[in-house]
Amino acid sequence: MKKVTAKVLILGAFLESVGASFIWPINTIFIHNYLHKSLAIAGMVLFFNSLLTFLGNYVGGKMFDRIGGHKTVITSTAIALIALMGLIFNHGWPAYPILLPILGFGVGSAFTVINSFAAQMENVDRYKMFNAIYVGTNLGNAIGTALGGFIAGVQMTLVFVANFLFLSIFFILVIFWYNNQTKPQHKTKQMVKKSKNKLHPGVGLIALFLGLTWVSYSQWSSNISAHLTTLGIPVSNYSLLWTINAVVIVVFLPLINRLIENRAEFKRIQIPLGVAFFIVAFASIINARQYWFFVIGMILLTLGEMLVYPGIPALVSESTPRSEAGRYQSLLSMSATFARAIGPLLGGMIIEHSSYNILYLLAIGVLLGSLFFLKRGNHELRLNKNIE
Repeated sequence: MKKVTAKVLILGAFLESVGASFIWPINTIFIHNYLHKSLAIAGMVLFFNSLLTFLGNYVGGKMFDRIGGHKTVITSTAIALIALMGLIFNHGWPAYPILLPILGFGVGSAFTVINSFAAQMENVDRYKMFNAIYVGTNLGNAIGTALGGFIAGVQMTLVFVANFLFLSIFFILVIFWYNNQTKPQHKTKQMVKKSKNKLHPGVGLIALFLGLTWVSYSQWSSNISAHLTTLGIPVSNYSLLWTINAVVIVVFLPLINRLIENRAEFKRIQIPLGVAFFIVAFASIINARQYWFFVIGMILLTLGEMLVYPGIPALVSESTPRSEAGRYQSLLSMSATFARAIGPLLGGMIIEHSSYNILYLLAIGVLLGSLFFLKRGNHELRLNKNIE
């Protein structure tokens, strides 16, 4: 059995995200139009899906540290495959709202394991490693979303079949190539007590920063689509924005990796620079009425996410014990999952009581505020690292 390598981690992230993204873009449409349930019920189903994904993030990290990544990711993927098997044969009501969250649990757990493996790898640049995983995930999302919409137009059952096929390939990869590089360390009672009672200083602040950025970012994958339709811009143009997102990631990844490799100081400004791109992205669509403003906004948003979201797990992995990689990577995954769940809801409430422009201004305010938690968290991480 082979040990996990960077290449198989990236391939795994790609395969898992292709499979998962077959379903998530059509969830609301499927529940409302095919199962004939209200949008409120659809929102409730998606909330429980996010809740189980959140729980999967936690359990995946916990089990990674206790029994190792190989057993954990096999179990997680098996749970997802069982749920998908059920959906292939019965995706009516109430099977769908029961099986979908179970699928979310399995996928959420497996995703945390991939990041935890990356955090434990030796002799690699963590920033480049997480950048590559992020690209694999986003390419998978882009391909899965495009294929999922097309396949759903043919027959809904085929969506679940396609998801099952990609996760099955991922499962085979997991069995033969996701063996642990290191065995879970035997901990003394003192080590266990310390690990249970105290988080590594600064990680909580970094997780809070991450969640705040996702609350703002999630408006692009939810409420901004409604804004475009109110401006008379077709839904197909909104989908094109995410194609642009994938293209920008592929084009600019080599440049970012080169900066990380050749300029040590770039790592220090990478995440704040990404937040600055987020802020300018939202500023560019205030009072916007033409589509090209949103194209510019998406390009800026994508540059920002390429700097922020791979940078955070890399930052934390370099400042925390390798023996607790699962714990800390699961905390980051949970923060992102929770923020993605509540972000669209909060944005929708703001729009109902004010306007899209107010939403964008508040998003900028949240992003500016998040920099405080990033600065404090960074300081705590450096301080604790020096003490150790």
